[in-house]
Amino acid sequence: MFQGIGVVVQAYGLTLALVRIWHLQNLKVLVVPVLIFLAAYTCRQLCDVAKDRCATDRADAIVAELRPSIQDKVFSLGPSALARRGTGSAVTMLVDGLDQVRTYVLTVLPKMMDLIFIPLIVLVVVWTQDAGSGLILLLMLPLLIFFMVILGLAARDRSSRQYAQFRKLNTRFMDTVLGLPTLKMLGIDKEYEDEIYSVSDRFRKRTMSVIRVAMTSTFALDFFATLAIAIMAVFLGNNLINAKVELFPALLALILAPEYFMPIRQFGDDFHATLNGKNALDDIADMLAQPEPKRMEELDWSGWKEDSHLRLEGIDFAYPGPKPVESSASAGAQMDAMAKSESQKTSKKSRKRKSSIVQGGNGGAVSAESGSTAPQGTAVEAVADSRISESEEGSQEQPLALSGLDFNLHGFSKVAIVGRSGAGKSTLMDLLAGFDQPKAGTIDLDGHQLEHCNVAAWQRHISYIPQNPFIFHGTVSDNIRFYNQEADDAQVARAADRAGLTDWLTTLPDGLGTQIGEGNRGISGGQAQRIALARGILDPSREILFFDEPTAHLDIETEYDLKQTLLPIMDGHLVVLATHRLHWLANMDWVIMLEHGRIVAQGDPRELIGQGGPLDALIDEMGGNQIADYQQD
Repeated sequence: MFQGIGVVVQAYGLTLALVRIWHLQNLKVLVVPVLIFLAAYTCRQLCDVAKDRCATDRADAIVAELRPSIQDKVFSLGPSALARRGTGSAVTMLVDGLDQVRTYVLTVLPKMMDLIFIPLIVLVVVWTQDAGSGLILLLMLPLLIFFMVILGLAARDRSSRQYAQFRKLNTRFMDTVLGLPTLKMLGIDKEYEDEIYSVSDRFRKRTMSVIRVAMTSTFALDFFATLAIAIMAVFLGNNLINAKVELFPALLALILAPEYFMPIRQFGDDFHATLNGKNALDDIADMLAQPEPKRMEELDWSGWKEDSHLRLEGIDFAYPGPKPVESSASAGAQMDAMAKSESQKTSKKSRKRKSSIVQGGNGGAVSAESGSTAPQGTAVEAVADSRISESEEGSQEQPLALSGLDFNLHGFSKVAIVGRSGAGKSTLMDLLAGFDQPKAGTIDLDGHQLEHCNVAAWQRHISYIPQNPFIFHGTVSDNIRFYNQEADDAQVARAADRAGLTDWLTTLPDGLGTQIGEGNRGISGGQAQRIALARGILDPSREILFFDEPTAHLDIETEYDLKQTLLPIMDGHLVVLATHRLHWLANMDWVIMLEHGRIVAQGDPRELIGQGGPLDALIDEMGGNQIADYQQD
C-alpha cells in the first residue's frame, strides 16, 4: 500500500514540475516538486527493499521447512518408493527443485503484493482526475487478465511436461553415469550416449515450446497495455485541445497509466520465468501427500536367536502405480538387462526379422522369439517408459511382482535368494526388510502375527548391506559408527579389523580419522562394502544380515577377498543373500530360487544341485564351474 501511495506521490511531483515548466515559471518553484519526487522515489525504493527482505525471509523459511520434510518423507517411504520415482528425480527435487521453489517465492510474492495494491490505488487517483481515463483503464484490465490467464494456462501445461521431461533426463543421466564403467565394459556405452542425446533433444524442444508461449504472453500484455495508454493519450489530447480538461489532471493521469499496467506485466513475465519453481512445488506437495507405509512401533520381541523363525505364507506383492524406472538396489541386474537388450537388438538386426513382445501371465515381458523374460523395473523398461505420455503412465496397472511365496527362515542359517535378472530377488529383499508391504499373505515372527515386516523391533536387529552402500561425508570412523554412535575408538578399530579394513587403513595418513565421501578421499567398491560390513559388526544386537548383490560390481580378486572376510562373520547370524554369483551356494544352508516372482525351487543346495531341476538350468546358463564340487549328470 505504501508503495502504491509512493507511486502516486512521485507522479504528482513530476507532473507538478512539468506543469510549472510548461507555464514558464521560475526555477525556484521547482524545488518543492523535486523534493516531493525524490521523497516518493526514496519511499518506493525502501518499499522494494522491504518487500525483497520479507520475500527472502519467507522463501528461506519455506525451503528450510520443506527440506527436512522431504528427507523425512523419503526415509518414511523407503528405498523402493525412491527407486520407483528415480534417483535423478529425487536429486532434482532436493537440489534444483528447492532452489527453484525459493526463486519462485522470492520473485512472485513481491509481484503479488504489487498486483493487489498499486493498480487499485492508481485507478482511484486517475478516476478522480479524469473519469474517462479511469474508465479506459478499468475496461482494459479484464482484457489483459484474460490473455494472461489463457496464455498462462498454456505455458503452465507445457512447462509441466517440460519439467517431467527434465526429471526423466536427470534420472536417465544419473543411471548412465552410475553404470558407465559397466556399460563401457559391455561395449554399449555409445548406444546410451545416443539415448542421452535423444532425451536431451526432446527436453530442448519442450523448453523452446514453453519459451514461445511465454514470449507470446509477454507480447500480448505489452501490446494491450500500450494500446490502452495510446487510447488514453488520444482521448486526453483531444480534450486538452477542446479545453475540456486542464493540463495537470490530464498529465497526471497519463503519467500514472504505465504504473497501472506495470504490476500486471511484471507478474506475467515473472510467472512464466518461475514456472519451474511452481512445478517443483507441486511435485514436492504430491510427494509429501503420498501415504506412508504402515509401521508397527510396538512389538514385544527381543531379537533373533538360534531357535527363532520367520515364516511367510501366500505372499503376494505388486508395485503401486507405474512400473519403477530404476532400482538402486539391483543395479547389477539392470546392467545385465541392458547388455542382453543390446545383444538382442544386434542379433535381430543381423537376421532382419522382428520378434513380438507378449505379456506373460506372471507380468513379465516375454520375447516370442527366445522365450526369455525381460526384467521388471529395469533400465530396459525405462527406455520404453520415457516414450509414454504422463496420462498413460498414470493409468498403468502393476502386475504381481511376487506371487504365492511360501518359505521359512529359522535360526542362524545362511539363505541364498537366486534367479535371473528381474526374477524378484531385490523385491523380496525389500519386502523382508520392511521397505515394501505385501498385498496378501501371512507373516509369523516367533509366534507374532504380522501384516508386514515394517516393524521397528524387527528392523532394529537388521544390518542391510546393499551393493552400493551409502558413504557419507566424514571420517572412516564416523561412517563405521552408523548404527552405534556410542562405540569407542577401540571398538571401531576391532570392527574395522574384522571387516578386513586394517591393511587399507595402514596406507592412510590419518587411519580411521581420514575424511572420505563428498569430494574428500574416494574409496573403491570393495572398501565401501567393508565399511558397511563393519557397521553391522560394531552393533552386536544386529543378528540378521541382509546382503543384496554384495559383490555385483567387484573384480574377481576383490570379490574373493571380500568373501573370505564375510564367511566367518556370517556365523552366528541369520544371513539372507540375494545374488546372481552362484559360487555362494557352496557356502549356503538353504537356497530359494525365484522365477517371474514365484518360487520354483527351494531347499538345501547340496540336495538340489544335480537333480536336473530349475536350479541346474540356472547353473548351466550362468556357468556350472562357479560352484565347487558341482557335477552335471
